Amino acid sequence: MALERLLKGFADFRLGYYREHLDLFDRLAKEGQSPKILFIGCSDARVDPGIITQTHPGDIFTVRNVAAMVPPAEPDTHYHGTSAAIEFAVRALEVEHVVVLGHALCGGIAALVDGRASAYADYDYLSTWTAVAREVRDVAVSDLAGRPREQIARVVEQAAVLNSVRNLMTFPWLAERVKAGKLALHAWWFNLAEGQLYAFDPAATAFKPVEGMDIVPTVAATTLLSAIGPERLIAAAAGKPAF
Repeated sequence: MALERLLKGFADFRLGYYREHLDLFDRLAKEGQSPKILFIGCSDARVDPGIITQTHPGDIFTVRNVAAMVPPAEPDTHYHGTSAAIEFAVRALEVEHVVVLGHALCGGIAALVDGRASAYADYDYLSTWTAVAREVRDVAVSDLAGRPREQIARVVEQAAVLNSVRNLMTFPWLAERVKAGKLALHAWWFNLAEGQLYAFDPAATAFKPVEGMDIVPTVAATTLLSAIGPERLIAAAAGKPAF
């Protein structure tokens, strides 16, 4: 039944959206893609960057993984799918913005927060991958001891986004473009329960609702994040002065 829904959806797409935007698809086929924005989002089926932002094909280059995580640069011969996508977007497509989009009720972050108590603790790859944000998790669990688990998870969700933005700056070719003013990095968090998008405002050191506000980059040429430790990321996610 689920697969049939996909095929029905494709048929509707062919007869509807595709026909209505033939010029767009023809141009994309002939001229290639030239998106200005790289979105790094979560694989969660409930949070689709293209739907949330109501973009068209060709508008955003997207990479999705568990918990929207960016690992630090590791120049070795291992497999680096997320890093490869980031490299292509920055070096080949020369995007002007990178958005890391975390979200509420993230299963990957929940598994990270719960640790060995998680139902997924024995999975082969999940705990290794989410360890990208283990430092901020450890600080949050320590600093917020006694707080409700849901509150701790939300702070870790947002701090993990900041951690991923910080890790972006470990890629030399990306940091070079940021310092040259050619690339801006953004930390966003989506609350799917209320349909509200939040963007990190470095001046306020907090995630603030996007409601007609100017989007201030989390990292631009004048605001570097690479040297900031997990304690300050947790403080920022908790809305405390940190930077």
